[in-house]
Amino acid sequence: MVRGFSARRGWAGAVVAPFLEAPRRLVAVPGLLVALVALVVPRAAALTPASFISDHTPRSITLPDELESQVFPGNGSETDYFRLLQRDGDSLLIGARNIVYNISVHNLEENFSQRIVWYSKEQDSSMCFDKGKSVDECQNYIRVLAKEGEGQFLVCGTNAYKPLCRHYAQQMDGSFNFTETNGAGKCPYDPRHNSTFVYVDGELYSGTVADFQGTSSIIIRSPLKTDHNEYTQLNAPDFVHSFDYGDFVFFFFRETAVEYMNCGKRVYSRVARVCKGDRGGGQQRFKLSWTSFLKSRLNCSVPGDYPFYFDEIQSTTDVISGVYGGETHKIIYAVFTTPPNSIPGSAVCAFSMRSILDTFEGSFKEQKTLNSNWLPVRQVTVPEPRPGSCVEDSQTLPELNIDFAKNHPLMDEAVPAFFGRPLLMKASFEYRFSKMVVDPQVTFLDGKSVDVLFIATDNGIIFKAINTLASEGINNIEPVVIEEIRAFEHPVPIMNLQIAQQAGGESKLIIITDDEVKSIPLHRCHRATTCSACVGLQDPYCAWYEGHGSCGPLGAKLTGPILQNITGSHYPCPFSAENEVYNPSTQIQTTGPVVGASLEGPPIYSAETLAIAVTTACVAALVIGFISGFLFSRKCRGDEYAHTYSETPYLDSKLNKRDNLVPAADPNMYTANNKHINNLVTNYNPKNINGKSNTNTTTDSKLLKPAKCAYI
Repeated sequence: MVRGFSARRGWAGAVVAPFLEAPRRLVAVPGLLVALVALVVPRAAALTPASFISDHTPRSITLPDELESQVFPGNGSETDYFRLLQRDGDSLLIGARNIVYNISVHNLEENFSQRIVWYSKEQDSSMCFDKGKSVDECQNYIRVLAKEGEGQFLVCGTNAYKPLCRHYAQQMDGSFNFTETNGAGKCPYDPRHNSTFVYVDGELYSGTVADFQGTSSIIIRSPLKTDHNEYTQLNAPDFVHSFDYGDFVFFFFRETAVEYMNCGKRVYSRVARVCKGDRGGGQQRFKLSWTSFLKSRLNCSVPGDYPFYFDEIQSTTDVISGVYGGETHKIIYAVFTTPPNSIPGSAVCAFSMRSILDTFEGSFKEQKTLNSNWLPVRQVTVPEPRPGSCVEDSQTLPELNIDFAKNHPLMDEAVPAFFGRPLLMKASFEYRFSKMVVDPQVTFLDGKSVDVLFIATDNGIIFKAINTLASEGINNIEPVVIEEIRAFEHPVPIMNLQIAQQAGGESKLIIITDDEVKSIPLHRCHRATTCSACVGLQDPYCAWYEGHGSCGPLGAKLTGPILQNITGSHYPCPFSAENEVYNPSTQIQTTGPVVGASLEGPPIYSAETLAIAVTTACVAALVIGFISGFLFSRKCRGDEYAHTYSETPYLDSKLNKRDNLVPAADPNMYTANNKHINNLVTNYNPKNINGKSNTNTTTDSKLLKPAKCAYI
């Protein structure tokens, strides 16, 4: 410990003190510098996003002017807020401003005879204006469309912030009649609000808001609904998707986590379910309540001692059936992001439907008191039959059972990711993942199947990716970003994606934004001009046709050998140095080309490179600052360095002063038998202001007794 250092100065004082002391103490700084570097380097590496997010460089980058696209612009004057409502064969039913468009997937041309036009009534629009809404908001944006039967449709719209539904019935002459019903709880008020619906067995299930302010969120199948006053059921949710599976209807959403409220505010991703056969409770107070509503957390995180979570779900796919590791699984893919005020990261996770169902069979979660932790419910306290399960007649359930399910909707265990970790992660200040669609089980020539993921962002970029190890098992992943597609000239949020498979024709990717609908091919194989470049794309849609010397879609009617490999290399392909790419995961050179615009763009530096550069700059600044300060202080205090000090220069100088002050007449001062030796403190009669000795003082000229401590 440095003499004279006060403990109150803390660790900061301990670090700064050596630089504030006399220049002679600068000799200890190199050791401190080493300690600082040892602290800075690992912490910098630990805090960088590169420590958990791998930057997968796309094999190809496609710019807007390189796309072969078709566009449906809508009305072209105002924002339509397009939403894909339903896929009906070769038609897309798009909800928009006062209109439902029927668009062909082949060429994106509208079938005008199937257009539904529905404007809000003048009195509804006037009331909307009186409530302070704008002209654009006080329109009728169609948000629900379901086919109730042959020639019968259910259509719901925002109707100038007064939701309304119409039941259309086609007549013999081809015209339609309709009846109107209240749409509150079935359709949102605001066209920009996140809501979801699914039509199952003649009944509409909706997840939306039920009031003008958008604060009362509900999951409803009339007349059953969640209690908007019970924050344990739904707590300010944003719905992203819904579908039916087996005996249940599932809802996916993000909400403020009730189990985290004692520690602050945090948003978690949820999956909730209700039974299709739920008819409410037999008791009067439960007649309008779900008896089977339960929810679980979705865990999309990087595993480790301190997992890094992607907490906010943005989109999910429907259920996909595929072979993974030699076994058939039913899974869904979902897009997650970090909170807006956190590290800007996005991820794609997969979840098995089996794991989701198993979670609902686990322990319930509860909070005993307002200030208690959320803990699992003891199994002995759970009533029978199990709350939340599907029964033949829910109205025969005991009141205790229904009350338990209402007060314990949250399950204790979270749903784990199918592959044990995110399939793909990206960190970027420019965009976040928003939507995705999957072309399932696309097969390579060697028989291996992969799911092709198309992942959209909120600035108009689409990533096409695969997991090359999907067919080998679920414990390892090796994602490859095949292509980065910049679909628009200017950044624009992508609201939805759809794959249009065409028999005998080229399949297309449908891109939906608020203002337009665009279609592009699923691949751009022709942009690879060599065998190694074509195979190196690792695109299951593309193959190299040796006889024609061209890269084209797999299945094209061309003769000659066809070369394709999921690994990205093929021994018959001639090696080309210009196609050589360094793979940091394997630290070997592979033939993985970056095709197109990526060769012309600015260099892209990884997060690891940035962390190394910042750390190196910090260390260099410390070294240069130390040397400069040392030389400057030595120049200013050069006379001190000219002396040759003994091992105790400070004490020696004090002893010299003492020798000059002690009277020489005392010969016993330095005798060995004298008990008053080495006393550094002497007394003198103090003088008053007139210079005379003060006779009233109690001190004398004798030496003090030996001091036990020497105050330096």
